[in-house]
Amino acid sequence: MRFLFLSILVLILGLASCKLPGTSSDPTLARVEDSELKLSEIRAEGPWDSLSLEKRTSRVEHWISRESVYERALLDKVDERPEVKRLIEDAKKKIILGAYFAQVTDSLTVSEAEVAAYYEAHPENFALESNVYNLAVVTYMSGNTAWQYYGPATRKKITEAPSTNWLVRKVESFDSVTVAPFDCPQVKLDTLSVGKISPPKTCGKYLKSVIVLSRQDSGSVRPLSDVAEMAQVLAANGKRKDFIATFKENIKKRQAIFVYPEEIAK
Repeated sequence: MRFLFLSILVLILGLASCKLPGTSSDPTLARVEDSELKLSEIRAEGPWDSLSLEKRTSRVEHWISRESVYERALLDKVDERPEVKRLIEDAKKKIILGAYFAQVTDSLTVSEAEVAAYYEAHPENFALESNVYNLAVVTYMSGNTAWQYYGPATRKKITEAPSTNWLVRKVESFDSVTVAPFDCPQVKLDTLSVGKISPPKTCGKYLKSVIVLSRQDSGSVRPLSDVAEMAQVLAANGKRKDFIATFKENIKKRQAIFVYPEEIAK
């Protein structure tokens, strides 16, 4: 039975896709009682033209199943039940209000000055949840060169990744990390001082040291340049919210509104 149904649907879709003389530009793909599924409707719900015939058929079948039950519900007058009417009216209001607010705020934009002002006024939205580190990991040429390099390096404050030389085989940089992104050497970042090199530790065939080049402490506010996109979104949302609140008040001032406290108090 299902095979026969799918075969019929395939035939319908195949005919609908043919550009015959007099064929409508928006053909009907299926019908359930008086309800029709138009090509424009199913395209509006998601991808269609790029789908295989099997997937198109499946989508049409899904619409038929849903529409069949819906038609039966209408026949049983489910839509006339008081509680259902209230839900329908409430959903209708929400859809209309959402569309209206989208319409009246469509042209709202935020300037760079407004984004900066929002950033300054709401630092809590841009605070770090944990310490953020910029790191450098130094891999030494040998055990001897490790200690030759480490001794003088301890007397410096290092804020940039060092260069390789005859003592150093490789230098790796890790930016904006909250935990050490490597297994060796094992270190607790919060125990290291900024700008100071850690003692060489054996990692496989080589000795390595870790340097905390910089650290942003938990709770500190990230620079605007790092969060510009987030700040713009939040500033736009805040401006939209304020605009809608003012818009509502202005609309209310132009309408006849009555409140009955005695009835509310009963």
